[in-house]
Amino acid sequence: MTEEVQYLDYTLEKYDEVIEDSKLKLKNLRKLYAHNYDAMLDEKERLEHDIEVIEKAKNSPYFARIDFESKNHFEKCYIGKKGVIDYDHNIITVDWRAPIASLYYDSNVGSCQYEAPEGMIQGQLKLKRQYTIEKKKLIQFNDVDTVSNDELLKPYLDVSADVRLKNIVSTIQSEQNQIIREKLGQDMVIQGVAGSGKTTVALHRIAYLVYNYRNLFKAKDYMVIGPNKFFVNYISDILPDLDVNGVAESTLDELCLDYVKENFNIYHSLDILKDNDEEAAFKTSMRMKKRIDEYFQKLEVIPLKDFCIYDKKIIDRKVILSMYKEIDKKRYKSVQAQVERMILLLEKYIDQHINTIISQFIKEGESQKLIKEIKENRTSHLKKYFTVMNKKIKMIYIDILNDLGWNTSKIKKNEIQIEDLPSLMYIKYKLNGSEEYHHYKHIVIDEAQDYGAFTFYALKKMFQNASFSIYGDLAQSLYSYRSLSDWKELQNIFPALEIVRLNKSYRTTIEIMEEANKINQLLGLDQAIPVIRHGEEVEYVSDNIIKLTKQISQQYKTIAIITKNQGQANYLYQQVKDHLDVALIDSSHLTYNSSINIIPSYLSKGLEFDAVIIDQIGQYNKDHVLDMKLLYVSMTRALHKLYMVE
Repeated sequence: MTEEVQYLDYTLEKYDEVIEDSKLKLKNLRKLYAHNYDAMLDEKERLEHDIEVIEKAKNSPYFARIDFESKNHFEKCYIGKKGVIDYDHNIITVDWRAPIASLYYDSNVGSCQYEAPEGMIQGQLKLKRQYTIEKKKLIQFNDVDTVSNDELLKPYLDVSADVRLKNIVSTIQSEQNQIIREKLGQDMVIQGVAGSGKTTVALHRIAYLVYNYRNLFKAKDYMVIGPNKFFVNYISDILPDLDVNGVAESTLDELCLDYVKENFNIYHSLDILKDNDEEAAFKTSMRMKKRIDEYFQKLEVIPLKDFCIYDKKIIDRKVILSMYKEIDKKRYKSVQAQVERMILLLEKYIDQHINTIISQFIKEGESQKLIKEIKENRTSHLKKYFTVMNKKIKMIYIDILNDLGWNTSKIKKNEIQIEDLPSLMYIKYKLNGSEEYHHYKHIVIDEAQDYGAFTFYALKKMFQNASFSIYGDLAQSLYSYRSLSDWKELQNIFPALEIVRLNKSYRTTIEIMEEANKINQLLGLDQAIPVIRHGEEVEYVSDNIIKLTKQISQQYKTIAIITKNQGQANYLYQQVKDHLDVALIDSSHLTYNSSINIIPSYLSKGLEFDAVIIDQIGQYNKDHVLDMKLLYVSMTRALHKLYMVE
């Protein structure tokens, strides 16, 4: 203990030195970068960020230590959230994302190896140690012999939800670590039971990629797509704590609006849960993709007239059509790319035949104004000629839906639903391409079980140069009529797709998970395996909600009162708002800053709370699959205590 306390003191001293050296460098930046203002700004931003992160890390600079001996070399590594190197290039703490740190997560004491940039490094793991450091004080440490031990996890899992987030890095398990450290470029589906750490793994994978590929790509080259704004806000607080800033975060509807750039109002039908909707099922399936392809195959890119300026024929349509047929459609995929290519070819054609074209008009006594237009302004006239580029995404979609015999009155009013999004994105791709999204290298999609195959296809077309990590739980799929039934449906979209399963639940106690597993058993789904962490029994009560919430708020920091639907949430909020400091969560007010929240079941996916109260459990029909899934989602939000109010 004395040795470890001394090393902690040494680490804190070195952190202070690095901070002071960084501040000194900040003061002298103008001298150091006298002739390169942009480089000075970049270095200023980096130094200020490092100072902020290191200051924050001082409270708990590391959480583990490994002693590793390889051929003619011995390393004692203290592993923390932030890797810190002093100005003499001495390593003070090793970043958890560094290659050697994988030994802590994946290896037992004894013979081991890890993959470094220079190749596989083999050796002996001599020591593996965990630390609890709070407010710069060493509380305790434990030596660990094995890769995973539920007993060692218990101190981390017993704490409140907000504290758990701060301890995530130190509790990553081997099966999670394998996913996090997968090389960039691998498409993966992670099927994980409730509480298996899907979101944890998703965010840490982004953090890992940003760190290890920082010399090739920037944080803005990665994107996280969440199911709703509430969820995106919830996770956006975690990435900065992982030393990641600048990663794009979006919901699917925000992404669609940003891409399509037409004035739509997206109607969130989250409150309308149903068993079947044939139209929505079609729209989110690859059958809809086929209908859009058929539309574009028939689309007249070349107008049904000659190219004219001031009503005078410049190029015959037959000539234009023959040139269009020669275009490589595999290279120029979108209509816009084809039109831009045609404009270049037609300009070249005019240049090659300029004398013939002009002589024709001189003979006819045409004015010099026309000749000037041919020579100087032909590009603008060519752009006007290709009227196909004036087509709106909405109008193309309406044409396709009309062919299917479906009602388009809402879409004409710019009202669309979630199931319309993949079609709009794919039509946009077919018409204009997606060049503005080609810089993205990796896309994380969380709560992906509620998307249909066509959604993933449209996203893959948008993000052509990106690999995908897709996280979800089919047991929590609430919109079966417009979502996947099996992850294997994606293998045609992502040919080298790897499907990984996380069946161990780290969120809830054994008592809560055993109760929730009864629903999985009823639905014939995989059982979640809980970590060995006991707690209180699930309580079925008939208490007054206000009285119950006041009582348990003395013990738990974060509490969710979960209702079956939004209508019940709204009603309950009106009943309790004058008696409790409570926030109402809906698709319009997605803020998560209160300790007590009233939230409908389908908006609670991916979230966790110290205690959960499920209101009116009699509303859930055990013979109704959707009801049981809603109840399962609600029950598995609880970390420590679950109340079922009858």
